[in-house]
Amino acid sequence: EWELSLQRGVRLPGKAALDRSIADLEIEIGEDTLADARHVAAIDLLHAWAEWLTASELSRLAREAVVLAVRDLEATALRLDAGHAANAEHDAAVAANARARRVLEDAALREDEARLALSLRYPQLHLPAEAPRITVPDEPVDWDAWAVRATTVSHDITLAEGRAALADRRAERARLDQRADPSIGVRAMSELGGEETVLGVFFSVPLGAGSRRAVAEEEAALATASWADAEASRLEATVQARTLARRAALQADAWALAAAAAAAQTREAERLTQGHALGGVDLADLLAARRRATEAAMAELDARAIAFTSAASLLLDAHAYWIDDGRHAE
Repeated sequence: EWELSLQRGVRLPGKAALDRSIADLEIEIGEDTLADARHVAAIDLLHAWAEWLTASELSRLAREAVVLAVRDLEATALRLDAGHAANAEHDAAVAANARARRVLEDAALREDEARLALSLRYPQLHLPAEAPRITVPDEPVDWDAWAVRATTVSHDITLAEGRAALADRRAERARLDQRADPSIGVRAMSELGGEETVLGVFFSVPLGAGSRRAVAEEEAALATASWADAEASRLEATVQARTLARRAALQADAWALAAAAAAAQTREAERLTQGHALGGVDLADLLAARRRATEAAMAELDARAIAFTSAASLLLDAHAYWIDDGRHAE
């Protein structure tokens, strides 16, 4: 005696096309998720790169300050030996030299740590022997336009809207599932050593519409919530882009002011250096001026680094420079 049956579910009209569209949308969401992960990695790289550039320039400024401090100390020592300088002036020069060397050691450590972090986190990144100088746009930039572009290509928005669209289609699928898919099959059997045989076709429809209706209502509610999340994501991305644009504009102005202040302090130190060489300026006044010039130069560097990072972050969000992901890059 034996019995054999084969059956297959039959999707009602509209369900197969909807299933294919759900699959296509899931692929798009997967691509967006990958692109978003690459974007996050790019932001991390940007900050690590900016830290290395800043630390390298800070080391350069510290080395220049040490060179000046050594020159002052040597000149003061010669004047002291010749009886033209007091011990207090020599002590001031020694202190300035020690302070400059301490700043250099701190700056060199920061540079080494920044370069090490880059080389370990991004081993395939070939770092130049010397870090390039940090630059910022020296011409007016329409930051608001870049903010609009950043919002247009935002992965946060496309991901949220893609998930909401997927929730919509799943809700539609659940609504269609309220009409259960039937099954059609073939059944064959043999009994009493083959004296009785049966071959037939059967048709079955699952019962239990109440549970399927509850699932459809749940999916519809989830779809509504997903669209609310998508709208919140769009608002958050817009706020972030406009904030970055505003920050980039303000930081560029702040850098311009810091650069002007640093230039003025440098001119003051140069004039006092000439005056000291002619004997008309005390060493204490010269050292104070050089300290102010160094502090102004470091403040200018900090302002330039912040302006660079703000501008680069916005441009990165806007995909102004981007590895081609096949969808958003140009």
